[in-house]
Amino acid sequence: MPTANRRKGSRMARMSRAPAQAGPDSEELAAAILHALAAVRAQTVGELREELTAAGGDLEIDSREGEAVIAMLEQHYGRTLAKVEDLEPECLLSVDSLAELIRRRWPAGQPLDQTGSQ
Repeated sequence: MPTANRRKGSRMARMSRAPAQAGPDSEELAAAILHALAAVRAQTVGELREELTAAGGDLEIDSREGEAVIAMLEQHYGRTLAKVEDLEPECLLSVDSLAELIRRRWPAGQPLDQTGSQ
């Protein structure tokens, strides 16, 4: 990891500066969505993964489930991830459409920090 020197009082402190991500990568976002959806549906992540595989890689969701997942992810990432118009039933049809919505709405210029939040 690149490092930078910063003065702290009279001594130099070495601080790590890792490049910030523009948002969660696809794998992290998919995992976060599955964990949140598992909580909403009161299922295990393993059960959802099995359903996802059986459905060919995308899983249909109810719009209310999508709203709940978005709310959980907004709390997790500490930022707004959807607009009111995004919460219409025709916008939240599946896990893939939910992931695409979040990628599209990720606030520009607001990267993740090293802990995975804002």
